[in-house]
Amino acid sequence: MVGGGAAVTLLARIAPAAEALALACLGAVLAWLSLSGRYAFFVPPSARLGILASGAGLLACALALSSRVGSGGEPSETSSRRALTRALVTLLASALLVLPFRVSPSELASSALTSRGASEEQGAGDGEDLAGGLPSPSDDTPASGADQSAGADASSDETLTLTTENFSAQVEELSSRGRAHDGQRIDLVGFVMSEESARGQASIPRITAQESFAVARMAIWCCAADAYAVGFAVRWEGATPAADSWVHVRGTLRLRGSKALVIEADSVEETNAPNPEFVVQAR
Repeated sequence: MVGGGAAVTLLARIAPAAEALALACLGAVLAWLSLSGRYAFFVPPSARLGILASGAGLLACALALSSRVGSGGEPSETSSRRALTRALVTLLASALLVLPFRVSPSELASSALTSRGASEEQGAGDGEDLAGGLPSPSDDTPASGADQSAGADASSDETLTLTTENFSAQVEELSSRGRAHDGQRIDLVGFVMSEESARGQASIPRITAQESFAVARMAIWCCAADAYAVGFAVRWEGATPAADSWVHVRGTLRLRGSKALVIEADSVEETNAPNPEFVVQAR
């Protein structure tokens, strides 16, 4: 009984201090995520201030809790065990946030909620008739007539450079007004998606025998959990770069079908991943 009483007393002394320390650790980790920029692996830049404020709030709670350690009456055994459990869970959360884990873009894309079933993967992005599953007559042929004229006008403009800030919006614009941009020069950085990885992605054109791979970025609404791939099919006569490698692509934009975006690349160079890797989808 004496040994049991000593254990209860020790638990009562340790639990409040452990809980305060755990809160301080989690607060420090959130502050580090915000200040180091690592938060960008999980959420868009707009969340940075909120993460920093949450970290500061947890540090304040830890300070307030630590000031009460040793004061007042001795807590009950049940209360102490609950406090110790909370501390362990909080420390586990802190450890998970600092672990150097990385999910490849293709793995993230494969679990995206926008992935379609086999009945749809014949290429809604190509402007194909999903009811019949057949490509439109102009699926793999360049625009003609008035559309060729529009393409010529577009090609005379300066190169369209897609950046982290404008990537999503520009792809949406190109998809909705593709004929007007057919023939325009384009410059972008993205990760490589193989035919298998791109298959079924709602915002990636179907890769045909004329294309080598797709180049894409992961777009997010609020966090990595809702990320999905958005990008272009690439026609490239050189060696196909490795899947999930980051490449700098320069070439000419072509419209396949009614809205499938294809780049006829004249330059594909391996490069470093941008920071952040995500692009934000505007609501």
